[in-house]
Amino acid sequence: MATILYGKPVADEILAGVRRDVEWLRHRGIVPRLDVVLVGNSPASQRYVGKKIEKCRQLGMHGELHTFDDNVSAIDLRDHVRQLSSSPSIHAILVQLPLPKAIEEPTEGLNKFDIFDAIRGEQDVDGISRYTMPELYRAQQEKMLHLPATALAVRRVLNFYGIETEGRTAVVVGRNDITAKPIHHMLGGRMCNATAIWCHRYTRKQDHDAFMRAADIVVSSVGSESYRITSDLIKPGAVVIDVATRVGPDGKLNGDVDFQAVKEIASFITPVPGGIGPVTVAALMENVVRATQFAHHLRAPGYEFPGELLMLLTVRRRRVT
Repeated sequence: MATILYGKPVADEILAGVRRDVEWLRHRGIVPRLDVVLVGNSPASQRYVGKKIEKCRQLGMHGELHTFDDNVSAIDLRDHVRQLSSSPSIHAILVQLPLPKAIEEPTEGLNKFDIFDAIRGEQDVDGISRYTMPELYRAQQEKMLHLPATALAVRRVLNFYGIETEGRTAVVVGRNDITAKPIHHMLGGRMCNATAIWCHRYTRKQDHDAFMRAADIVVSSVGSESYRITSDLIKPGAVVIDVATRVGPDGKLNGDVDFQAVKEIASFITPVPGGIGPVTVAALMENVVRATQFAHHLRAPGYEFPGELLMLLTVRRRRVT
């Protein structure tokens, strides 16, 4: 039976550091501030936005919510985000996804990427704008402003539980901009050195199933009622990380994985809820603090992960001997 990768101890460790940093900043008259832009009334989005704002307040930071109807134009949304980004009192900005289809997939005019690019890199805590993505693509961990919160959460969970990625085969399912895409780049790039395969809605089913059954690590972020990862798709001993979240008709939070069945096959598995979700919120809080420190010239770019230096020294010793 799989070891369950509970998110709480990982989130607690992250938030302990956030609290120390917030206290240090507040003693100097600086209160970190996150502004969240929410369009529409998706239950899942409202749930997570509420958690983000509440967590800011619990940590002594300021959270501000900006809501818009589904019919808001891309131009108006872009201009509002640009106005937020120009304010020196706002340290961090997040545009909650998904956005309405007219903005996500317009036939002409501005699209979601124009809205993301209205955020300055230092404020872009979702790591989604043109000012933050290049370092992830290049795997320049030491130069990153913000690693997207879900990718950061996955990385912190893997590190916390001592799960190796180098040389492993990883399958990432989904094609969204702030989860699957950055996780794929992170796992397959020099940050993790896995062989990363990317499955999405256009992947043929027979290929999808074959890739899944060969994977050492599976990360899924689809979040659709029509998609389900069953035990017959999982290689014995695989690591299964369920990033997906959707609210079912009963109001309960669900993921992509048939948890009860897959946990009998996998070596490690995350639950939903209680897995990656709380770590993602904690990772976002970490990024909000980073954004505040950037705004006041109190830190340089880059991320550190415990144990990396020891692993690097071990590799070097092996090469020498």
